[in-house]
Amino acid sequence: MCSYFMKLCYAILFLLCSCNLFAESLRIALPDEDYPPFHFVSSKNKGILYDVITSFSRATGVKIDYIFVPEMRSAHMVRRGDVDARMESEVWLIGNEPYYWSHEIVWVEDVMVVARGAKLIDLQQLSSLEGGVLLGHFGYVYPTFELLEQNNVLHRENFYSDLAVLQSLYKDTTDSKRFTVMSRSVVNWYIQKYPELADLNISDVSVGVAPLQLQFAYNPKGKKYVKEFNDFLQRLKDNGELDKIIARYQ
Repeated sequence: MCSYFMKLCYAILFLLCSCNLFAESLRIALPDEDYPPFHFVSSKNKGILYDVITSFSRATGVKIDYIFVPEMRSAHMVRRGDVDARMESEVWLIGNEPYYWSHEIVWVEDVMVVARGAKLIDLQQLSSLEGGVLLGHFGYVYPTFELLEQNNVLHRENFYSDLAVLQSLYKDTTDSKRFTVMSRSVVNWYIQKYPELADLNISDVSVGVAPLQLQFAYNPKGKKYVKEFNDFLQRLKDNGELDKIIARYQ
């Protein structure tokens, strides 16, 4: 009798371990650097996106495997199906490859930033952009300026972080034609950490608005999980929990 119960216990334990071993997980690629307040790599509070995904995992039981890689690498990975999803926006994407997209998690408002005392560039006037220098982030796409850069109307200078972009602009003179376009939330976050950056000239009017989303691979798994995530996200919006998550980072 004892031997029977021992075998039964081992069988149950084996089944439980097997379920955990072969349970499907969702592989999500996130940037390997901060994108405040939407994503943080190493701080205690991981950002709006992480908190939403964690809530999704808890509510559905879906295991999340995070992969932290540079922006361009994550784009290649989701295209090949090496990961199931990544942080992105349909507005920022150039190309016509098919993907599945989540609903917007939060809206990202972009502003123009120039040096202290420098004049903001009028994006409606092409002549004002001639000879200008767009300070960009490696791996980021700036759809508004892609064609202008290709036609040598303006030049692009790349940096490895948004903070490096702002600090470079801070050192510029008032007659500089260097500028950047960046999320207002990102700019405000770094101003809190580095108060001297408040001296930069920041546009009051937004120069672009984009939904921050999850970009899912175009395969059966991506199709399945984008629906599950969107259903959950809608519930999170309806019950006010999404607003509470966003408020924690404001």
